[in-house]
Amino acid sequence: MKNLRSIDLNLLTVFEAVMEHGSLSAAAVKLGMTQSAVSQALSRLRLTLGDEVFVRYGNGMRPSNYAVQIYPEIRQALSTIRAAVGSKKFFDPDNSERNFKLAMGDYGEHLLLPELLRVFARHEGALTVQNHPNTDPDVVAKLEQAQLDLLFDVRPPTSSTIESCELLTEELVVICSADHPRLTGSLSMEQFLSERHVVLAIGDGSHTLLERIPGMQLIENRRIAARVNQYVAIPRLVEATDAIATLPRRMADYFMEREAIRILPFPFEGAIFDVFMAWHRSSNGDAAHTWLREAVKDLAQRL
Repeated sequence: MKNLRSIDLNLLTVFEAVMEHGSLSAAAVKLGMTQSAVSQALSRLRLTLGDEVFVRYGNGMRPSNYAVQIYPEIRQALSTIRAAVGSKKFFDPDNSERNFKLAMGDYGEHLLLPELLRVFARHEGALTVQNHPNTDPDVVAKLEQAQLDLLFDVRPPTSSTIESCELLTEELVVICSADHPRLTGSLSMEQFLSERHVVLAIGDGSHTLLERIPGMQLIENRRIAARVNQYVAIPRLVEATDAIATLPRRMADYFMEREAIRILPFPFEGAIFDVFMAWHRSSNGDAAHTWLREAVKDLAQRL
């Protein structure tokens, strides 16, 4: 075979049509070409491939052994090209192997990701997710370079290449062991600051989730007993000690069903924050990306 640069892709679509329909006339109808044009294309293809490719057989065309050999790979290659070219305008989740790259913490992994995978499972395609830590110091740079599809965080990135939307609003609550010796119903700010805390560390551990939420600077004087990297570690530590922790309400509800803990109101008025979803603006014209964003928005409304 000649160098790949010498092959006209249009000739391969003619090859595919003749293989599928077995005649020049039927292939011509399929391609919207004249029968003469199809015949000329086959002549060029024979020269390119150095093979007869098809020979007349009765009223149709019979493929050569070489044509039969290469047909499956050419058909797959053309299918891949069509999918790549058409993916911007149309997305069919029942016939897609798209791998979506997300960046979320274990808040999203516990609450949002299972529901998203259930959505994927309702379709016949092979949709997959690859999650990256949203605390990665390079996560915004990766989003700016369109290496990620979606980023979830309490603060949307400030970049001209990134768009974002508010996904949901969260309420902060305090959790303690079910048999905590000092805490009962309500919790004063004085009690809150005097208790030992298990906190979720962000990045290098020098900051916590609360410190990233606007208006929460006053809790910097907390007595910290332990810093952990994942929410999933917090309820076990709280259950086993007299330490307390601050969690988003949805996470606290999730863990309360599984651990011997209690939920107390946060002792600070307006203890709420928003969770944002961000993406590279170049993805706005990507039908698959639009489908994903709408699916996530719908799920967030029902969490």
